[in-house]
Amino acid sequence: AETYIGWILIIVQERIKTHPSYFQILHNQAMMVTPNKKQTTEKNSNLFTEECDETAESIQEQLSRHCTWPWTDFFDSKMVFQTSLPAPLGPFQVGYLDLMTPGLPQDSSLLRIYYPAPSSTSITSPPLWADKECRAGMLRFIQMAAWDWPTWVNNSEFNLLFAAKKILLSPAGFLTGFSLGWPLIGTVRTIPIARAAPLASHVGSGWPVVVFSHGMGCNRFNMSQLCYQLASRGVMVVAVEHREGSGFGTFYMKGDTVENIPHLQVPVNEDEYRVRNKQINHRCQEVLRAIDLLVKINAGEAITNVIDKNNNAINSDLTILKSSMDLTNHLYLAGHSFGGSTVLLASSLDTKVKAVFAMDPWMYPLARQKFEIAKPTLILNTDIFVNPNNLEVINEASNNNSDVTFEVLEGGVHLSPTDLPMAFPTVLRKALGMKGKVDAEVTMVNINKIIWQWLKNLISYSS
Repeated sequence: AETYIGWILIIVQERIKTHPSYFQILHNQAMMVTPNKKQTTEKNSNLFTEECDETAESIQEQLSRHCTWPWTDFFDSKMVFQTSLPAPLGPFQVGYLDLMTPGLPQDSSLLRIYYPAPSSTSITSPPLWADKECRAGMLRFIQMAAWDWPTWVNNSEFNLLFAAKKILLSPAGFLTGFSLGWPLIGTVRTIPIARAAPLASHVGSGWPVVVFSHGMGCNRFNMSQLCYQLASRGVMVVAVEHREGSGFGTFYMKGDTVENIPHLQVPVNEDEYRVRNKQINHRCQEVLRAIDLLVKINAGEAITNVIDKNNNAINSDLTILKSSMDLTNHLYLAGHSFGGSTVLLASSLDTKVKAVFAMDPWMYPLARQKFEIAKPTLILNTDIFVNPNNLEVINEASNNNSDVTFEVLEGGVHLSPTDLPMAFPTVLRKALGMKGKVDAEVTMVNINKIIWQWLKNLISYSS
């Protein structure tokens, strides 16, 4: 009862402070929220254009003006108002292609490829950040995690989650309560990217490439802001969708049939490590297969894309990416949480990988496995996720590597690098574990600045 009363009060509060006529203004301007920046053309600009000088505070003000939480009609999905995630801040717009190769999950790939598009590209039909099915999958994952919280993951940030668990008592009641609550208080977001957009002309040997591994309970587009912001600055970002059961739900094609892969609930018992270790080695192979696929695409080899059966063949033309990637000199890995440990493991298994960026790496799945961190590595932890057990595994694996740097993102929380905080009103984010001392929008800007600075330090560039 307290949970539902809280939701009602939030709805009333937001309705009072948000004027109805403002919704159309938001709709018209959401795609235009971007700081002033030096106007460039693809002819005289390159991927290493200097980053915007605006402070995080000014960006926060713009986001608060243009991305205010709108009213959504719970009872009629056709009337749900959609707003965009923050616009790309680099000199390029962002195109994307989804790619699924045929086969079972253990020998095929599902990827989203984000790439720089000409600045004149129109974003006319942006994809949803999470449709009804995705939201249902995320809620099932949250419910399972609340009853079987993973080892070495701090739960002190998620106050409302465990309070709701006590109030709603059972997993079924928990799932029902949150399923009713999300449409009432959540925001329907779109991602400001264009499917199958033209590829911007590159300089030198091709665009640098970052292969990205998501964390538990996510998929290839739940961390889209990290991916498309990098792409807007001239980086090819390839987001792997892991299909070993750690995501909130995914799928593969068996002939013409869609086979769903639900989230795998892992009890916290003596078998937990065995299951998680099997998962991380599966994930590692998915990252390595993605790299192999990129080599083939870059060489112009024909790739069968079975996801086109559902997308009217719009993703078929992978040839636009031929000779566009510098996989020889500038291939990097990045990941968050379970994805952070995944890329740390994968980095030592492919000589083409030059460096690794791991955010809040969850090292429990590798606690008993011998591996080596041999590449230049940046570990970015949020305040509370700095766990001695995670650090011990990293230190042991990097014992012979002097190029491992640790940084702490002050004011952030474990979910800060994800898009999830943008799906909820500010007043609820802290209780849901989505906001620390700094607002989610500002934290996301700061994370993107850290990642971009990391890449710029690795890549030789000219202004």
